[in-house]
Amino acid sequence: MKYKGFAVFIIILVLLLFTGEVANARGAKFSPARPAAVQASIESAPFNTVAPGAIPIQGRLTNASGKPLSGTYPMVFSLYETEAAITSLCIDIRDVTVTNGLFNDVMDHCYDNIHGQKVWLGIQVGSDPEMTPRQPIYPVPYAVSLMPSAAINYPMDGHAMLNLENSAPTGKGLSSIASSATGINYGVVGQSASPSGFGGSFSNTGGGVGLSSSSSGVAISAQGSGIIQSASQSSIWISGNGARPASTTDTTVIALDNVGGAKIYPGTTVSNKNVMLPITIPGPLYGQNVKVVGMDIYYQTATEFDVITVVLMRRQTGTCTVNSPSCFLNILNDPADRVCDVANHAAGCIQHYDLSSNNTLTSTSGILYLTLELSFSGAGTWVDIGGIRLLLEHD
Repeated sequence: MKYKGFAVFIIILVLLLFTGEVANARGAKFSPARPAAVQASIESAPFNTVAPGAIPIQGRLTNASGKPLSGTYPMVFSLYETEAAITSLCIDIRDVTVTNGLFNDVMDHCYDNIHGQKVWLGIQVGSDPEMTPRQPIYPVPYAVSLMPSAAINYPMDGHAMLNLENSAPTGKGLSSIASSATGINYGVVGQSASPSGFGGSFSNTGGGVGLSSSSSGVAISAQGSGIIQSASQSSIWISGNGARPASTTDTTVIALDNVGGAKIYPGTTVSNKNVMLPITIPGPLYGQNVKVVGMDIYYQTATEFDVITVVLMRRQTGTCTVNSPSCFLNILNDPADRVCDVANHAAGCIQHYDLSSNNTLTSTSGILYLTLELSFSGAGTWVDIGGIRLLLEHD
């Protein structure tokens, strides 16, 4: 028997109309037109028993001369990746009940075969050949690929698998909530197999916060290697109160002030004196090596003849002892005189250095320390070290 299908429709979530015409092997055609009374009957058909992700198929079946049929007919629904494909992605064989030509049924075995690609539907009734041409399934049925636990595969380079956009002044581009208060569940999971890729990437092109996290427990947990990476600079302050003479026999007098600085006098022996400023910096920090990329010295001198004559910063290569006193590398060795006399610089001066040599602090890089060599013009003159700021970057 030759059948003639009339107005076959595929629906997921909302009714989707095919465009174009379909014919069986003998040339009988499907027309997408249908009367309003039929439309009301089809669209009100119940689908509450259909499993999530099934593709509802509705239509009108007639014989070759156009007479609406009634009864139960074997039908084969097939999906293909191309209109002319020989092998189908999946098939569903159904005994479909037809009443006055109208039928409602589902294609219920294609959950793992639709991943966002374009597909065509083929329909075969009874022993007739599959009707031609096949019908393309338009975007609404792609919602099958968003069912729970579905995998969305979109291998084209440079294209997002899924784009979500909210152009309203307020709102969310993506909201994902794991609402169970028991067990272990995740609101969002991201993963990448690329050595230079990201499991998750967030940005704010308007200058706001790229990623905000809050929790009554742990807001951010870095597992695995534990690295928390940032390209932003950090800074650490070293108080002038930490200045100390290079040796216990030195006559240098260091008078600490109550704002974090130290006024340094030569004492009874007027000569060049060395003072040390210990530096404590965590490196690595949260799995990142720390780079000391800049230093600012805040200082002032009593006269133009009182100067910082050498600035020396070193990084040990291990733990130095009296038996191995040369286990260090120079980060900075500046022998230029730096003067900032109070008569001409009432607010003091800032001496800046850019640092780029031997300046990476690793878990084995050793101690970082700073020495200032000071030159004085008299026993009562001084050099005031207000404080030192180090600028840090992170690998």
